[in-house]
Amino acid sequence: MCTKIEAIYDSYIQETKGNDDASIRMQEKIQEVLRKKKQELDWREFEQYRDQIYEVSSAAEKAGFISGFRFAVNLMTECYAGDHKVTVEHE
Repeated sequence: MCTKIEAIYDSYIQETKGNDDASIRMQEKIQEVLRKKKQELDWREFEQYRDQIYEVSSAAEKAGFISGFRFAVNLMTECYAGDHKVTVEHE
């Protein structure tokens, strides 16, 4: 099941190319952190740090999407089950 959700996420990322509001806010925060760190590290250390930050943020964004997707499906299932019970009770 998770691979299907991951495929939906990958498709979403391809379509939005990181231009949705959440991605833009995340990029702004990463840039803010990197500006501060750039002054503290030499260029090699900074590039490694930058790559790690982007790797972690990408993994977190994907995990958040998957969790949110699962939550939404569970919520819809609960709502449908609730509607279905009401319909059955009135029959």
